[in-house]
Amino acid sequence: MESAEKGILRRFFGKGIYPSQISFWLDFPLRRLILSPQKLADRLHLKEDFNVLEIGPGPGYFSVEVARRIPQGHLELFDLQKEMLEKARRKVERAGLHNVGFTQGDSTNLPFGENEFDIVFLVAVLGEVSDKEKCLGAIYRILKPSGLLSITEQPGDPDFLPLPVVRSLAEKQGFEFVESYGKKKNYTANFRKSVQIDADINFIKIKANRKVKNMPQHKFR
Repeated sequence: MESAEKGILRRFFGKGIYPSQISFWLDFPLRRLILSPQKLADRLHLKEDFNVLEIGPGPGYFSVEVARRIPQGHLELFDLQKEMLEKARRKVERAGLHNVGFTQGDSTNLPFGENEFDIVFLVAVLGEVSDKEKCLGAIYRILKPSGLLSITEQPGDPDFLPLPVVRSLAEKQGFEFVESYGKKKNYTANFRKSVQIDADINFIKIKANRKVKNMPQHKFR
């Protein structure tokens, strides 16, 4: 039988969900050389009153900086692991921030309303998701029209996804590619929720409702 320690190490070096037991590596100071929280926050085009969702925040390495930039807004942290959320909560509390919420769940079934968020971002997370298309479809639903989806991939991640793969996955769900930052193994790709697709869907719904209303009414005896 595999020991708990060996299981953690196997998950650390292999693919899959990053183990919360070694989350301290995600706060390693040299990580700033790959991508600092300030630089990531710059790439999100945040406004002070934005409603933002971070999927897979881990111990909150990027979360504090993002929350600081939306003092009139709200940052919701969503993670599969309760232990990760507790670590992020402690970090947020130490920073004296009060505009952050915490939700545990599966990213393929996001428990939020339609058109709720201005921005959804993921850092080195999408590759870990079992059903990536379902996850991106769920994100599309909860983003506001023209809302921003930001996906960052970093070197050394066993679940790393190249930019062409991420673009293909996102565009299949109706997202429009806007821009990218960084290099091939260390990049951020930003997408917009397509307003035109939403408009087309609403137009179809309106036409269908009108047809129903205009259908002749039959009386039965």
